[in-house]
Amino acid sequence: MASEKRSVIYTANVENQTDDDLLPKCFEIGSDVEMKEIPNTGEEYLLKVVKERANVAAVTVCDKDITKFTKNQSRFYKEPPRTKPAPDKLKPTIEWQKIQIKNFTDVRTYMSNIMAELSKRNLWSVKVKTIVIPDQSLVGWKVFFIDNDSTVTCMLGLTPQLLDMGLEMLTNIIREVAPGDTIDHKTGRWIYAFLARLTHPPLSETISLLRNLARACAEIRSHINQEEEDASLRAAPLNLFICIVARYFGQLDLAD
Repeated sequence: MASEKRSVIYTANVENQTDDDLLPKCFEIGSDVEMKEIPNTGEEYLLKVVKERANVAAVTVCDKDITKFTKNQSRFYKEPPRTKPAPDKLKPTIEWQKIQIKNFTDVRTYMSNIMAELSKRNLWSVKVKTIVIPDQSLVGWKVFFIDNDSTVTCMLGLTPQLLDMGLEMLTNIIREVAPGDTIDHKTGRWIYAFLARLTHPPLSETISLLRNLARACAEIRSHINQEEEDASLRAAPLNLFICIVARYFGQLDLAD
């Protein structure tokens, strides 16, 4: 009959273990091993690690008064409340929203195909000129939006950092819309172009910018008098951007 074989990796010596031993020793270092600055053997390396570890406290306690840093902070991020839902006469239908997402997807596909073709043929540096915005303040961005058009060439020249910054500036610009008014045509074209150029899925920082844009649009829409003759026309660009943020970029809690 074959004898039973057992493998014992390590058995702790409980009798010799002290209260200071958090873990049993898995390796023994010979008494003749010398401490060296540059270890040459495995035992010398283990000895160096043991000595260095002995100089580090097992538990680190913060001795700083952190109350002055945390008194104005919340444990959880509190998102701004959403504005009032769209009035019944200004609320877009699901069918309308599906059409807009289809059109938007086609534009993004067209943009992606151009980018892929330029990269494939090594023409990116030749055909695409990097956009530089010397004054990146709100005033500087306003000048850029006025002096330029939202062409494909222009949008391809914007770096991811400038795309996020520009989207933030566009949101700040539409926050200046007077109650009852709506986004002007050129600003709307810029917003649409930036949305079409964003990387998908977006990073968390970009998602925050997208949500801020949707909230700003909903706030503007809430001040439009739905009884006026052109109310639906003024609400259209606002509905469009809310729809894209919610249904294309996945922020469905903001959807109409």
